[in-house]
Amino acid sequence: MVFEKLAKHHASQLLDFELDNKQWFETLIEPRAKSFYSIKGVTEHIDLLNVQMDNGTGYSGVLLQDNIIVSRANIKDISNNEAFVGYRVAKAFTGKGVASFCLSQLINIAQSKFNITELKALVLENNPASMHVLRKFGFEATSRNVNTKTLNGKQLSCIEFFAKYS
Repeated sequence: MVFEKLAKHHASQLLDFELDNKQWFETLIEPRAKSFYSIKGVTEHIDLLNVQMDNGTGYSGVLLQDNIIVSRANIKDISNNEAFVGYRVAKAFTGKGVASFCLSQLINIAQSKFNITELKALVLENNPASMHVLRKFGFEATSRNVNTKTLNGKQLSCIEFFAKYS
């Protein structure tokens, strides 16, 4: 597997990844806009992420196996040595260490490229696997916002995780 910085040449692969896993992702997180699910929508999404990477406020990567995206991972809202991390793993690759590998890459990039000392993550309560991965890397739950999201007709709480690095 190879972890790469997201680029325009990934557009077709990213669209395939998002379409193949759309139903799975929507059981865990809010759905994307319908306009996202086209080459034009994905290319515009990549363009926006590239602007954030160019101005130092974000980083986006993809994990590929045999030239197929199996996960994506992001650092967002970089400012004052703080940022948020997040990742999406293809359903077929859950439970195989992919999220852990991506999070380790994000932590390394956050520290080495952006001098980030504090990372945060937001996880809906319906995603214990993601919480487990965060805890494995030293993240601790710091707050719980009760009934903040409605997903598939169910009110869910969002838990914020935090890790500090020196």
